[in-house]
Amino acid sequence: MIYLLDTDILIFMIRGLKSARPPAQRKRALALVERCQTAQGEGESVGLSAVSVSELEFGAHLSADYSREITAVQKLLAPFDVYDYDAVACPRQYGRVRHGLERLGQPIGSMDMLIAAHALALDAILVTNNLAHFHIVDGLKATSWL
Repeated sequence: MIYLLDTDILIFMIRGLKSARPPAQRKRALALVERCQTAQGEGESVGLSAVSVSELEFGAHLSADYSREITAVQKLLAPFDVYDYDAVACPRQYGRVRHGLERLGQPIGSMDMLIAAHALALDAILVTNNLAHFHIVDGLKATSWL
């Protein structure tokens, strides 16, 4: 089984692990990291899309201290698999996802469609804080670990 961490989950962990955060938020972030480690210990693959890496890089550039932010990102990502965006399977899924959502009149953000397509191409379960956002993607398996 592959669990693909959505960018919002990764941001939650990065922000929550910073020492200045309220103890409750830090505790939830640590619990999420533990959940990832438990899944990996049980032989499950826990990773993220190269699309999420791109979003995190952009976020680091927006921060007041790029070096500090990118170091926090790299530290968090180190134990996880990063899945390349396959040049055949992912675009095929993206086309299907976007077409379906536009037909419903319910498009989601372009990066979210790319991540959903990547999860579908990998036959992965998307771990997200935004189940309501992704539930409309046909065939996508999604869960929240919070």
